[in-house]
Order: sequence, then C-alpha cells, then structure tokens
Amino acid sequence: MLFFSYYLTMYLVPPPPNETNLLQKWILDWKLYLQIADEILIFAVLALIPSIYQLANPWRKEESTTALFASGLVFFLVVPMFVLVDLLIGRLVYPVNSYPLSEDTIVFLLSMQVGTMHMISLVLALAILLYSISYRNKNKNGSLILVFGVLTFGFQMIASYSWLISPEVLLFCQLSFPIWILFVGISFVKVDSINL
Repeated sequence: MLFFSYYLTMYLVPPPPNETNLLQKWILDWKLYLQIADEILIFAVLALIPSIYQLANPWRKEESTTALFASGLVFFLVVPMFVLVDLLIGRLVYPVNSYPLSEDTIVFLLSMQVGTMHMISLVLALAILLYSISYRNKNKNGSLILVFGVLTFGFQMIASYSWLISPEVLLFCQLSFPIWILFVGISFVKVDSINL
C-alpha cells in the first residue's frame, strides 16, 4: 500500500516545466505533495525489505536460484536506488544548511531522479520476471503468477520510459509493481492456509 500511495502522490504532482526559470515556482507550488511522497517512499522501501525475504528465503534449502538472484537484484540494486530517489526528492524540498538551490542544481536533481527511476523500472521488470518464472512450479497458482508476472514485466518496461508516455499511463504501469507483490503474497497465503 505504501508504494501505491507513493506513486499516486507523485502522479498528483505535474511534470516539471521545461523552462528552467519556472522550476523554483514549481517546487514551491508542489512542495507539500513532494514532501509527502518523500516521506512515504522511505517507509515503502523499509517495508520492501521483509517482502524480499518472503519472496525468496535464502535459508530455505529448496529455494530456487532464480528467485534468489531476483532477490539479490531487488535488495542490492532496487532498494539503494529507491533510497537515492528519496534523497533526491528530499533535497528539492528540504533545506540543507543554507545552501542555495540554483536552477542548475534543480535540473541536475530532476535528471538524476528520472534516470534512477528508469533504472529501477528496468531492474524491477527483470526481477519480477525471474520471480514469476521461479514460482511457476512452486505454487498451485504458479501459471497465473507467471502470466501476471510477464504482464507486470511489460508494464515496468513501459514505465521505464516515463518521458515518452502520459502521466496516466505511467501511473498505471508503475502500480503494476505493488499490485504484483500483493497478488503473489495472497497466492502464497492461500496455498499455505490450504496446506495447514
């Protein structure tokens, strides 16, 4: 739910203007939304860590190497990149000592944010695909997880090119990630309760 809230809050913030002289005003106009998104994101990332452990437990003897590799991608690449995005947004909206936030700095921070989100979507796409492949024989709903995983892989690939698509399409594609996590979690809970 936290990633869902983060993506929705960021959707409410219009894209930054192309004119650099309007960037300061854009930050001031949307500062509250950016601050809310910034705070939500750090808690979403912290909540993602135990989810990774549930998706592929390295202490389980029968755990698939594909799922473990996917967890490594998420833990060692996606999590740090989300933390970087959080820091970049935070620098836009929170003062750091009395350092000025020039137009060039804002352009750099926004460029870094877009580039990092591009990488997050690409790595997430691969990790989701690998998880879904590893679950196809592990779970009663494995075929359904695989189909949904392939769709989510496609949506994440589209989301990685945020500058080419509309904000509505971007939101739809980004939301595929938290929906996929929820779907997989529910699938495993149902299987575990049946096995009890």
